[in-house]
Amino acid sequence: MMQIYLIDWLSLALKLLHVIAGIAWIGASFYFNWLENKLDRLNNRDEIAGNLWAVHGGGFYHLEKYKKYPQTLPEPLHWFKWEAYVTWLSGISLLSVIYYFNASTYLLAANSSISAAYGVGLSLVGLLLFWLIYDILCKSKLVTKSAIFIAIIFIVISFFAYFYSNIFNPRAVYMQIGAMVGTVMVANVFFVIIPVQKKLVDACENSTEVSLELGKTGYLRSRHNNYFTLPVLFMMISGHYPTIYSGDYGWLVLIAVIGILVMVRHYFNLRGVGKAKNSLIAIIVISTLALIYALAPSQSKLQVQNKEIVTIAEAQVIIEKHCVSCHAAEPSNKAFAMAPNGIMLDTKDNIIAHKNQIYKQAVLSKAMPIINTTNMTDEERAKLGIWIEAN
Repeated sequence: MMQIYLIDWLSLALKLLHVIAGIAWIGASFYFNWLENKLDRLNNRDEIAGNLWAVHGGGFYHLEKYKKYPQTLPEPLHWFKWEAYVTWLSGISLLSVIYYFNASTYLLAANSSISAAYGVGLSLVGLLLFWLIYDILCKSKLVTKSAIFIAIIFIVISFFAYFYSNIFNPRAVYMQIGAMVGTVMVANVFFVIIPVQKKLVDACENSTEVSLELGKTGYLRSRHNNYFTLPVLFMMISGHYPTIYSGDYGWLVLIAVIGILVMVRHYFNLRGVGKAKNSLIAIIVISTLALIYALAPSQSKLQVQNKEIVTIAEAQVIIEKHCVSCHAAEPSNKAFAMAPNGIMLDTKDNIIAHKNQIYKQAVLSKAMPIINTTNMTDEERAKLGIWIEAN
């Protein structure tokens, strides 16, 4: 029991660190991409590629970007790398504590025939494999053909999402794809962007020539990271919304959301250089509404169900059978030291107070019981839905 209690605190600490570092990293990505888009590239000194004036926090700022590097290297020179490293390290640690430590419950699907160790291995292989595929594509001529490059990346992500949906539980699939994309982002920083910046610094210190292609390589990977940010943020928070990931085609929903968020990021990047088009907003809005419609519960099915009558006593029997082992003042499920999210369903009053959460988690999304360890049937879920709809 004490071990579970301490793991909860470790999970909380890692999640807080992950969020804080992620805000710092993604915030820097947003800022520098905005800065690049907003640079005034006219009427600059010969060695300056662009400049920008800004006002913030009660003062004025003047920033300049050099075409190559300054004549003398200033001190201190600020680097942006630890935000990325800490985000990834805390994220992998969180993935390990929550999903790998108890893989049979949180990682694998209910009907999965593979062992927990094998599932963790497949997860780790996916992190490495996606980076290798992406890196090879970036080093090929395809990277200059944006439409083809993006299409291949989407196909690869779709393949992984479908593959993992057959062995992992739906929530874990989203976390896995998020971890894979996040790994690509931090690998871009560690293996490409920072080495490029180190070469630029060495060239400045030694007054040697530096290839313009070098800077373009770092810029390209940074730009890719910028497009990855919104999908990764979505996958970070998706675990709180089972309606999205728990359907029969949760992996396909994930791909659709990634596509929408990439378009959102693209719109703001175009807007930064004054090339944004309202047609792109229309596509984003229509795509979002179409997705919401596709995920909506069937009203005709609910109407048929509502012809029946289910009492609170019947609902309580179902909940006691499938939910109370975790959601009680003192859970009998050894995986929990206390009720998850503080939701207790061991009394009639508690059930009524949390009926909306029950409806979302057990009826609409079928996310609970977790990986359906207690084998709640569709008939039992339907009865819960009838009672909740009627009250």
